[in-house]
Amino acid sequence: MSPVEHGEAPIGLREQKKRRTRLELCMAARRLAVARGLDAMTVEEVAHAVGVSPRTFFNYYDTKLEAVVGPVSDIGTLRAQQEFVAGGPSGVLIDDLTALYASAYEPEDEAREGVSLVTQLITTEPRVLAGFIAAGARHEAALADLLSDRMGAPVAPEFASLAAGLMSALTTRAAMSMAADPTRSLADALHDQSVMAARLFQRPEDRRTR
Repeated sequence: MSPVEHGEAPIGLREQKKRRTRLELCMAARRLAVARGLDAMTVEEVAHAVGVSPRTFFNYYDTKLEAVVGPVSDIGTLRAQQEFVAGGPSGVLIDDLTALYASAYEPEDEAREGVSLVTQLITTEPRVLAGFIAAGARHEAALADLLSDRMGAPVAPEFASLAAGLMSALTTRAAMSMAADPTRSLADALHDQSVMAARLFQRPEDRRTR
């Protein structure tokens, strides 16, 4: 089951702290991998950069590569997950998926840095790109849980896989678009990509009714 369901109590501070530590370890690993290379960096250095012990590192990630790939199962913020499962914020699934994924772009500066680091790493460290591809199954499973909680019944694996692939493509394109206009927010860029994707499914009668 996903960490959020209908009627769940407000998000606990402990869970928020765990989520934050997981992200901080990821960002530290990415910075070190860019600066020194994946092979040269050590788990001890990653842990030290965050102010935790190597033992704590292994509570969150099994390897350096897994830390660089990051928490792919953490889709959006916990609060955004709760809103999504409850049927919000708009009630339109694609719009609500966009809002859910966009919430992961907060805070903006950190999200921008994360995108920049990943862009550099996938061009210099083929294992990082392979790691993201391998982590796709975990991402799909996490999204399947959220979709199932929202709909009140298990969704078909094929549907969850399609939704995860679509949202991954949209977020990738949104990140790439920032190179042309770095002043735009990542959330706005993702929304614009979603709007363009919707045009692929627009029927002639849809245009006439507007």
